[in-house]
Amino acid sequence: MSSVAPFTASIAAMYQDALLAHHRAPHNRRVIEAPTTSGARKNPVCGDEITVMVSLDADTVRDVAFTGRSCSIATASASMMTDAVAGRTVGASLAVADAVDRMLHASGADAELGLPPALTPLLGVAPFPGRHGCAMLPWQALREALAAKR
Repeated sequence: MSSVAPFTASIAAMYQDALLAHHRAPHNRRVIEAPTTSGARKNPVCGDEITVMVSLDADTVRDVAFTGRSCSIATASASMMTDAVAGRTVGASLAVADAVDRMLHASGADAELGLPPALTPLLGVAPFPGRHGCAMLPWQALREALAAKR
């Protein structure tokens, strides 16, 4: 189990509200007609599936979007992911994916190293190891898409 610092009720509520807002009105949930690359992941346990499409301009993520059917955490994570990596280089986008993975498995202050502030609501998932796969599903699809272009 992750040993991320314990949450107060107000911080937990804030994270939950932010995750639910992204779930209810996800950013960039759409199809990119001619993406440079794409990646898809499915969780065989629950049936969640997400496809991430990326349009690159040289080494920069010009546009990123996702489609699929997934739980609230995976949908919210995908929404936040699209906001976090748009405009970044491929390397910087992969570094953000690494920071999310590290945050879910790290302890204490290390949890937030390299995590963009817009992704801090995902800290609310860290204490629940059974939901880490949900939060990481879109990031794994992004890694798959970007690995195809490396």
